[in-house]
Amino acid sequence: MTRRHNLPRRSLPGGATIKPLPVHTTHPFRWSLCEIEQLVRTRRLSPTEVLQQALSSIESKEPDIQAWAFLDPDAALRVAARLTDELVRSGPRSPLHGVPVAIKDIFDTRAMPTEWGSPTQRGRQPSADCELVQQLTSLGCVVLGKTHTAAFAFFDPAPTRNPHDLAHTPGGSSSGSAAAVAAGMAPLAVGSQTQGSVLRPASFCGITGFKPGHGLLPLNGVMPFAPTLDHAGLFADGVRDLQLAWSSLGFAASDETAEKVRAMDWPPGGTAETVMERTLESSLQALEAAGVRVRRIERPRFFDALPPALRTVMAFEAVREHGQRYLRHGPAIGSRLASLLEEGSRISNSEYEQALGELASARVSYEAWMDPHAVIATPAATGPAPAGLESTGDPSCNAPFTALGAPAISTRMDVPEGQLPMGLQLAVGRGRDALLLATARRFSTILAPGREARASPVLK
Repeated sequence: MTRRHNLPRRSLPGGATIKPLPVHTTHPFRWSLCEIEQLVRTRRLSPTEVLQQALSSIESKEPDIQAWAFLDPDAALRVAARLTDELVRSGPRSPLHGVPVAIKDIFDTRAMPTEWGSPTQRGRQPSADCELVQQLTSLGCVVLGKTHTAAFAFFDPAPTRNPHDLAHTPGGSSSGSAAAVAAGMAPLAVGSQTQGSVLRPASFCGITGFKPGHGLLPLNGVMPFAPTLDHAGLFADGVRDLQLAWSSLGFAASDETAEKVRAMDWPPGGTAETVMERTLESSLQALEAAGVRVRRIERPRFFDALPPALRTVMAFEAVREHGQRYLRHGPAIGSRLASLLEEGSRISNSEYEQALGELASARVSYEAWMDPHAVIATPAATGPAPAGLESTGDPSCNAPFTALGAPAISTRMDVPEGQLPMGLQLAVGRGRDALLLATARRFSTILAPGREARASPVLK
């Protein structure tokens, strides 16, 4: 249930005074994550002011976009007021002090329901925050609310619409998280990915989505779907914003960037739309013109084993996690999920073990083949967001890197006039997350310079 409140301006506790700042006209949110960090640290902006801007944007945009499964603005304002008082008394806890964050509704939250996008879980109220939410709140983030997810984080779509065109899907399953950032309702959001549920929505919504290496962001207290494949991920407007969030969570930062790019026919077992292929080629040519070494290669054969192996593992493990719920609720859990569970119930233990072995073998081959100083560049989706809300799109461009557990990111490309957003997907070997972020930031300054300029603190 979504709570709606009037959102009045509040006086700041602790006697703090905040100088009003000009509104950016290039993005619906007033400040980027990096600007928030600078302005809060220098006490030119309070957590209360940041939150009020987010709530104002939500109030005006949410009726159309429907990104949120649950909101409690009054509770968020109380948290922001405490953080504002703390800022005045002792300074910021971290670079994320006062940052509003949107949480996908499969991540447990003690003060908010977590209903997994399904009417079968209506009223589910966790007793504790999941580990990632605990980390974010300890850093001073303000949890704005819970964002819509496809049912059980699979393919039965949420009501969320694409902020760039309401007649198109925002992608899934992290639909609300991506749409909330794209619409300027939150500068940071949390999502999850078992096939393409972070990178595809980021591509469709024209923002940056980051899926770190498998297991780096904690999944304790998060609804499992297929644990071998499940990842947590992050959304923000620009790459530098994600670098700030990543380092704030305690991960190493780096200025090292990849020296070369490998581009190849993509995705395995499928095709990209012509408009995506042309936009990708234009982006690669722009990188080459900027001095980046781009090498077009034949796709190694081990990639082709990944889609069927992933499907087998996902279906088998989904039955293990949600089969009893299907027996209890039937198709009410979602028709697409029900179909997957029927499929998974026919997979034998030996077939599952064989698929696990194929994934393990492909991971070894990938790490041996992957140049530690290179990134792979592919489409982040097969095309722009499809029309209609009946489908969340095709995850085939992202699923191989999920199966490999490899870090991957989607950043916006320069698209033809009148075209919906499309993302460039970059991937690296495991353990090279900082290299990936630094490289994506460099490439974004070439392909989407306005975004990264906005992510840089420019106010004196």
